Amino acid sequence: MRPAARRARRAARGWALLCGVLFPLAAFAGTPASPQSCPASAETTHAATAAGSEASESLERSNTLVERGEYAAALAGYEESQRIARDSGDAALAALASANGARAAAEAGQYDAADEKLEEALGASESLTDVAARAQLLIHLGRTDALLGERNPAVRRSATRRAADSFQRALELADAAGEMRLRSYALGYLGELYEGQGLWTDALGLTRRALHAAELADAADALYRWQWQLGRLEVAAGQPARALSAYRDTVATLRDIRAQTALGAIEAGTFQSRVEPIYTELVDLLLTHATASGNPDEQQALLVEARDALEDLKVAELRDYFRDSCLDAQRKTAPDAIPNTVVIYPVLLPDRVELIVSREGRLDAHRLPVARETLITAVRAFREALERRNSRHYLAYANDLYDWMIRPLESILQSEGEPPTLVFVPDGALRTIPFAALRDRESKRFLIEMHPIAVTPSLTLTNVRPFESDPTRMLAAGISESVEGYSALPAVGNEIAAVREFYPGKTLMNGGFEVEKLRSELTEIPYGIVHIASHGEFGGEPSDNFLLAYDGRVSMDQLAAMVGATRFRAEQPLELLTLSACESAAGDDRAALGLAGVALRAGARSAVATLWSVNDQATADFVVAFYRQLNDPEQSRAQALQYAQIELLKTRHYRHPGYWAPYLLISSWL
Repeated sequence: MRPAARRARRAARGWALLCGVLFPLAAFAGTPASPQSCPASAETTHAATAAGSEASESLERSNTLVERGEYAAALAGYEESQRIARDSGDAALAALASANGARAAAEAGQYDAADEKLEEALGASESLTDVAARAQLLIHLGRTDALLGERNPAVRRSATRRAADSFQRALELADAAGEMRLRSYALGYLGELYEGQGLWTDALGLTRRALHAAELADAADALYRWQWQLGRLEVAAGQPARALSAYRDTVATLRDIRAQTALGAIEAGTFQSRVEPIYTELVDLLLTHATASGNPDEQQALLVEARDALEDLKVAELRDYFRDSCLDAQRKTAPDAIPNTVVIYPVLLPDRVELIVSREGRLDAHRLPVARETLITAVRAFREALERRNSRHYLAYANDLYDWMIRPLESILQSEGEPPTLVFVPDGALRTIPFAALRDRESKRFLIEMHPIAVTPSLTLTNVRPFESDPTRMLAAGISESVEGYSALPAVGNEIAAVREFYPGKTLMNGGFEVEKLRSELTEIPYGIVHIASHGEFGGEPSDNFLLAYDGRVSMDQLAAMVGATRFRAEQPLELLTLSACESAAGDDRAALGLAGVALRAGARSAVATLWSVNDQATADFVVAFYRQLNDPEQSRAQALQYAQIELLKTRHYRHPGYWAPYLLISSWL
């Protein structure tokens, strides 16, 4: 293991390059242009400076378009930047714009244009006098050629050969300039190219040389890439023990970088492609080793490591989604045992699905009898069917999902006392469904009829403590009228009046529920429960998430700011945030991630929210039953939710799970 001090120095390089920027932004913008043969006049210098600024601004606008996936528009911007830079004599900036344009064209599927831009950029690279800048540009061009070869079979051979030539030439230039970090990238990407060709021995040799150069350069951004690449190559070479060691090193480097740097520098849209696969592949290896191990102690250690890697992944994912670097500081060690609780981590691997199950300090792994894609297809169909409340089409999926995910655990779930609470830490598409609606085809009972259920985005970010119900003040806010084109919610008035019977506090209703009034109440008074009965939506980005006040929208960032101090209010924390009319975009895993993290983001120990919009009278009946039960100090939050859902299930008009299933208890369930 590398010394901690040395890892910290590497981490200081920053998170900015961690996730693999496709475009090096303005990496060459400051490279000196070729010297002019005679002094320039002040007028000429001013004009050149203005042109350079204009070209740089066009480049930056195009980079922003790339981050949004608008590649065709970005290509036009890069062409404009290239033209302005060329006319002003800025060869470096013109070369960069051409190189970025080539990549944008490749991403847009405009392969002929990409090829043409690559040729232009390669020619332009010859005019660069800064050797290091030229090497960096060639690495960039080699990466684009490699992508072009992957995407366009017609030019695969020529593009791959050209990529190899660019990396090799970049290596020579890096050595000439004494740039160890660039040497590492040239070697590493050349190794990646060989990996894609199945040339494992050559790829391994190049990758090890790239790792050595990254070590010498203290380049953590390069180091984690080649550690990961080494792990993949060791897997391909049939060396699982060596592969596991490489993946462990990769994750250690990621932890160092994350611990030492701010998240704000991460490039948008790169988490799923650059970070998530590393953790998933590590967990895959750990589970494979655990299954093969005949030593119970070793098996437990491997499963604990797999669980901890999943927690690392989930925290990193939430940190990426919310752009909140403070989440790491909120982490706690995952508890070994929680009274009468079974924690379930579904693990969606490329070739299978496994469950890591924790109960009473012991971990078990279960491989499900279903392929990953089959499960995901069923999950998406299940979610869609549940929202059609006039159809029983959901039953087949509810039964299948129970058979796959719950039946293998029945021996673990058996209890002599009260049934244990099931706490799911879901992944991907599984965040979009209510586990409560899974159904045992033999007993014809839903899972919620057998067990209290909760979900959490991360166990290590969950403050697992019993509900402090006495004394608790409630802020109840609601809108029953039509606002901003959203439908009226006529039952909200009765809902708010009913829930106020259980807890003292204040009510903000219709015109009284304004953004500033909400802010004033939440920042000045330590409410234990905040109940909001109004439309709310959760989308794929945090900026899409909001609650509807009478005079405007309250974003999750605004709500977090309003109650942010509750994270540090030991004497009266925000115990519960209830959002009784929100919904997340169907089939959008990131939207569901936003909903799953709502308690965390709002600084609440737990939240109750809905996956989709529910009949408002059913909602009113549900919340009254929920608070009535929550007011009993003998009942946990999960038991109160279970009681309220079963009450709806027993009601003739609300038997369909489309009415009672979408309510989720998020985070603390005690």
